[in-house]
Amino acid sequence: MSDEFMESTSGGPKLPALKFAKVGDTHTGTVTEVTKLQDKDPAGNVKTYDNGDPRWVFVFTLDTPTGASNLWVRGQMVKAIREAAEKAGVKTLVGSTLSVRYTGDGEKKSAAFNAPKLYAAKVEAPKNDASAEMW
Repeated sequence: MSDEFMESTSGGPKLPALKFAKVGDTHTGTVTEVTKLQDKDPAGNVKTYDNGDPRWVFVFTLDTPTGASNLWVRGQMVKAIREAAEKAGVKTLVGSTLSVRYTGDGEKKSAAFNAPKLYAAKVEAPKNDASAEMW
């Protein structure tokens, strides 16, 4: 996969963030932009892995029925979206329709943290405009 999902480092537009409050919550929209940022904790400190490598977060801007919104993609959601993109055979997510559903909670591994949320995703390739082929 080669697109902004893998390469971008700039900040994205400041839009409302999509939330997954309860199991079954689903958000669908057309991907208009993907931005890759270094992940930060609530205090603004850059998050890193134990070996010092930076943690990344992807910000997907989606055109949804209620307007443009941001989907902050990290953790298991990254894997779900990548698998869905591969299944759909898309090389870029911009222009594709993306649906993400909160499917449940994973195993809680530490008393200090909540159990990780689990997601399923579906990617639909952009529909080609066949009007040029009419002539």
